[in-house]
Amino acid sequence: MKLSKKNRILLAAGLIFVIAGAVFAEKQLVYLEPSQAELAEYNGDFRMALSVSPFSGGAFLDDYKYQAGEITATNREELEKLYIANGATEMYTRIATKRYPTEDNIVYGEEDYNANFHTLQQGLELCEMAAKLNIPINPEIMCAYTYMDMDKQQAPDFKEYPDIYSLQHGKSWDELSIDEMCVVLEAYGKFVATEIIKTGCTVENWNIGNEANFGFAGVGIGLKTAVNPELEKISSWQKNILPYLGNSWLKKNLWNYNAVQMSAVAKGITEAYKEMGVDSSNIKFSTHIASVVSSPKNATTYFNTLKENGFPISVAGISYYPSAPSAYLNSTMLLKKIVTAINKECDLPVFIAEFSYPSGDVTGAYSGWDKVVKGYDFTQEGQAAMYQDTIAWGKSHGVVGIRYWAPDFKDWGSMSLFEYRDGGAGAKKALQIRQ
Repeated sequence: MKLSKKNRILLAAGLIFVIAGAVFAEKQLVYLEPSQAELAEYNGDFRMALSVSPFSGGAFLDDYKYQAGEITATNREELEKLYIANGATEMYTRIATKRYPTEDNIVYGEEDYNANFHTLQQGLELCEMAAKLNIPINPEIMCAYTYMDMDKQQAPDFKEYPDIYSLQHGKSWDELSIDEMCVVLEAYGKFVATEIIKTGCTVENWNIGNEANFGFAGVGIGLKTAVNPELEKISSWQKNILPYLGNSWLKKNLWNYNAVQMSAVAKGITEAYKEMGVDSSNIKFSTHIASVVSSPKNATTYFNTLKENGFPISVAGISYYPSAPSAYLNSTMLLKKIVTAINKECDLPVFIAEFSYPSGDVTGAYSGWDKVVKGYDFTQEGQAAMYQDTIAWGKSHGVVGIRYWAPDFKDWGSMSLFEYRDGGAGAKKALQIRQ
């Protein structure tokens, strides 16, 4: 039977629709467990990075007490001891280029929530605590003035570091070329590492940048920069589709530059070790991206681009928030595919640099993070099971550690690892079950 032209067009369209649907279903719903996972080499113990958050200091100013079993914490040091008693093997500090806390949160004429949480001074205080408690610490060098993540890009500001700022030779950050930026970033990396090493703490892993999917150190989507003026022209809707349709564009126009910037920071850190006569042969460098705005192809392209452009990356970091909205219907499917792909195609182990899951209603600023994963209700038992199962799967599939993000952050609501009540916070089941 001969089909009419109209019917042939309809048939072709139908076939395309069926094929597209099959491809979509395969990406969304199918994860085939490899008979033998191709794991990147990693020498070291699993990192249980359970650390006092940048926000815990405020709780103690309000006379909060944290309790887990028989242990009560009335200050940050006692709280970290509580975490150590519950399996913590690593602390964490996030460091912006803002050097000292200020009395208000005004930054560049606007209210900035993060203005006084991530200063260098506050970061060094946590490094001193880590040295005292004899626990390694993972510094995250953001190279942003107060904060950066997948939603927010911000350039560094070095005015509080006269010797480093002078290397800009009177230019603003957005006027610098990539080579000029790298001179400054190398000097900054050396300075910050020197100050951290002076505290006597042990650093085994250095993280450069925070959720750096869309930029780093002032070279990012939506920012004005002489490095690539095209970046400023990208709209929000264009940014949102780039991880799925624009990996080649991101590689050419953004990630190639970010890799060189990160390399400069890492070089400065290594120079600090050498100048101070401290062995740096075992330190590892990483950065991390947000998985909710990524895909297996996007993630592998990103980390391979960093490697190709000289960043000495040893561990690939990702944020994994199972209840947060993403392009995948099943967040655990996304995690497994990304982790498997990074190990196989990038030859890098994975560290889950941020993780949390609700134990109840999700309200406030994170009310949109309310996607219940099948089998893991928003209860204390569901939260604990999600945490445990993520760790168990990860240990056998190339995940080398996990950080439960901001476990003591009151404004995290049900995603915190504590149940808050007047004047105190009691540990939930997820914290008290040893992994």
